[in-house]
Amino acid sequence: MNNHSIRVWGPVPTLIIGASLLVSLPASAGVVSQRCVTAAQAFVELLSVEQRPSVAVPFDTDARLKWAFRPGSDIRKEGLSLRDMSDEQRISAHRLIACALSSQGYQKAVAIMHLDDIVMANFHETVFASLPGPFEMGKEFYWLAVFGDPAGEAPWGWQLEGHHLVLNFTVVGDNIAVTPAFLGADPAEVQRGLLAGWRVMGQEMDLGFALLASMTDKQLETVILSNDIPQNLFTGTAGKGKALSEYEGLPAAELDEEQQQLLWDLIAEYVNNADAKLAAKQMNRIRADGMGNIYFAWMGPQSPGSPAYYRIHGPSLLIEYDHGQDLRSRKRKSDPNHIHTIYRDPSSDHGEDWLRRHYAESPDH
Repeated sequence: MNNHSIRVWGPVPTLIIGASLLVSLPASAGVVSQRCVTAAQAFVELLSVEQRPSVAVPFDTDARLKWAFRPGSDIRKEGLSLRDMSDEQRISAHRLIACALSSQGYQKAVAIMHLDDIVMANFHETVFASLPGPFEMGKEFYWLAVFGDPAGEAPWGWQLEGHHLVLNFTVVGDNIAVTPAFLGADPAEVQRGLLAGWRVMGQEMDLGFALLASMTDKQLETVILSNDIPQNLFTGTAGKGKALSEYEGLPAAELDEEQQQLLWDLIAEYVNNADAKLAAKQMNRIRADGMGNIYFAWMGPQSPGSPAYYRIHGPSLLIEYDHGQDLRSRKRKSDPNHIHTIYRDPSSDHGEDWLRRHYAESPDH
């Protein structure tokens, strides 16, 4: 059998290579953490004396756990914006942004930044036009901060934060946590101009609707929680997704083989934004949770192109997708062209599980 066609969902680690690029690689991700150490050191060394205090922040601070996906510097005390960097600093910053991401994840991140330019170009059409400004939106308004000392043995991390894009990374030895991660897209599909047809997060949408379309009437009775979409993501920026303490929807164990593969591909679309070694490690954890403990739920209309919400929830995974808020409408009506997503690890957001073990073994840190 051709190994490139093998894709299996199950509790036993398997070699999985193909469209989802889920590979059981060696457990150590030391090469990734070392690459990020080098990138972070290089970025910090380029900072001026005036820039350094806001960018190089102590690790053991609440600031590391706080984030927001709204635009503007008024809600950000840490980090340096791309606007305020030199070209040399921006190049170094992008090396740090990309070091723990796959090419897929990095391209999504920078594309989301560019979508903010489209929002600003059509500012008069958005709800922002009726609110007091000024509004700092566009690809230059993303802030990068480094927490702790990348050169030391103690845990450290970094955060990229701005409108519709928040990436949190925590490094504990050779382990790197990549959650929580917030990715949004407005517009979800560009309608006008040279970028018309551009869909930065099209797979997240298409795979979700494909999985729903595969459901039987009996399955839909359990999967669909409401015909109305929620106003916002349930977890938002709350720690570890505590707003969702109960599983809802249909467990993956009650899906047939084809449906399980669709669910697996949908999960992979989120997890594989991280570097392949980090993603494979996380996929193994998700598989180990067991299919009976991973739930898929839906809210809102069921026809492609409609506003919709879905959730995938398990011990090591929480994904929320909300495709319903239209800031281009002064009436804030529902609209299928504005996406918010969040990807979390309820058992170890911000690397909490690894940090607990690290501090137990190294109390001097």
